[in-house]
Amino acid sequence: MRREVFRADGLVELLQQLKIATMADMKGALGTNVDMTVFRKLREIKYCSSYSHRGKFYALQAVAQFDERGLWTCRDVHFSRFGSLVDTVEHFVDSSCRGLLAREISAELHVQTKEALLELFRQGRVSRETLSGLYVYCSTDPVKRRHQLLSRRLPEAHSPFASLWDPWLGDANETRAAIILFFSALTESQRRLYAGLESMRLGRGGDRRVSDLTGLDVHTVARGRKELLSGRVDCERTRRPGGGRRPVEKKVPE
Repeated sequence: MRREVFRADGLVELLQQLKIATMADMKGALGTNVDMTVFRKLREIKYCSSYSHRGKFYALQAVAQFDERGLWTCRDVHFSRFGSLVDTVEHFVDSSCRGLLAREISAELHVQTKEALLELFRQGRVSRETLSGLYVYCSTDPVKRRHQLLSRRLPEAHSPFASLWDPWLGDANETRAAIILFFSALTESQRRLYAGLESMRLGRGGDRRVSDLTGLDVHTVARGRKELLSGRVDCERTRRPGGGRRPVEKKVPE
């Protein structure tokens, strides 16, 4: 008995026509009742499966129109460039600037993600920390996690914050005078760290903007920002060991 031959072209034509299809649709296009036959033909083409609806829907990668986040939605079915829901959640957590709460990533992906987050945490693929009684999911990389948690503790750029250079403070000259007065009351290290903190809040270009407003060197602002991100801040010293002016010895003529 001659073995029946199935062609992947039938799947390509179906997915190009419908954009997304179920296993039942694809079996009908191939003329088979066997799921494994469909999977064998899928391996011959570049396809993706949905992370919503329990992976029930399939699409051609060439048809999927992923946005800048790597997501695509077609008829309320959600697809990801990164694969399954678990893999997509892992990518979003790892690439987040501030870590993510479960409700935040669920809103971003339009599906419930608690089970996926728990699975990732148990597998050691994401970490989590408790802030204000809520779990914040972060990268497993120690440096990236420290950066995410520090950013999470800071208000977002659009949130109210008692900053000396917020536009609502009024006249720019008055603001600069207030900055100079405030900075004169701080030690050298305090000025550097506070400038670094404000630079982080302002985001891209923050080092230069804080430098222009405070008169501090832009490299000093960057150093303060890096010290905060590293978590290595010596609160007991004003200068590092060996810093400051050299002592002047009094010479008594013989």
